[in-house]
Amino acid sequence: MSLSGNILATIAYFDAFDLPLTSFQIWKHLIALDQDVTKPESVPLGDVVAVLDDPELRGRIASRDGFFFLPGREDTVSERIRSEKVAVAKLKRVRRLASVLRLLPFVRMIGITGSLAMKKGKSDSDWDFFVVVRAGRIFTGRTILTGFLQAIRRRRHGMCIRDRACLNYFVTEDNLTIPTEDLFSANEYMCIIPLFGKETFLRFMLRNRWIARFKPDFRQTEALPLWTVPDSRKTVAVRSAFERLLDSDVLENWLGSWQKEKIMRNPNTRHEGGYIEASDRTLVFLPHPHGPVIYEKFRKRLGEVRLRG
Repeated sequence: MSLSGNILATIAYFDAFDLPLTSFQIWKHLIALDQDVTKPESVPLGDVVAVLDDPELRGRIASRDGFFFLPGREDTVSERIRSEKVAVAKLKRVRRLASVLRLLPFVRMIGITGSLAMKKGKSDSDWDFFVVVRAGRIFTGRTILTGFLQAIRRRRHGMCIRDRACLNYFVTEDNLTIPTEDLFSANEYMCIIPLFGKETFLRFMLRNRWIARFKPDFRQTEALPLWTVPDSRKTVAVRSAFERLLDSDVLENWLGSWQKEKIMRNPNTRHEGGYIEASDRTLVFLPHPHGPVIYEKFRKRLGEVRLRG
């Protein structure tokens, strides 16, 4: 696949999210469609900028105010600017909350995923949390986090959605590899924003190096987003003290039995095409995963724009 083809695919993929991209963002999130190689070569930013000026590619894409998008999608530019402002405001709220959540026992990391991680915010949207807990305490950690967020009215449930945490993905710190190695997951977890838990986050990125098969610019880095709240000796001491009080196999086993039974009773558990897992290392509740829908939109958009050539 040529660089121009990968650039076109990248613009088409993000168009499925209604997101136009700058040249820098195209380079950073460049998609490699050729899966015959183990790891595609990283592409210099200058090469991406040069290809974006190629007349042949220009006939298949459009640009405005520094953003690139598919023809006829000019309206996504103003929406992108507006939604990014909303996203920044939401991330500020989540960061303040994270300074408290890092004190909760057994929770090792919380990351923001989904549209908010891509800086696409809607005023009535929620916050998708990816949660890592201590090995052997997934049910205790989930119960404490869920209960705390419920108590402060920041847990999503029923019609309570706006600025609330959606708790649909928990893993233990010894199970950090994402099992769904596909384009959607590669984009989802390359964009993840760690709210706290630097060391756990770095191990998570290391375990998911497969992302580089889809995203050539994916690389391990020590640099963290400004939204990440650092730990301190005091916060570690407080969290450790809570853990000593609640570190019980009996409690974990009881909570595990209760939560597994509750998940299995939920009618959404049997939804066709859903991704549900409830084990001692993974708790995932995605009855309506977005991946297949986004991929179908991407495939359709890419097919249409290729016909223009």
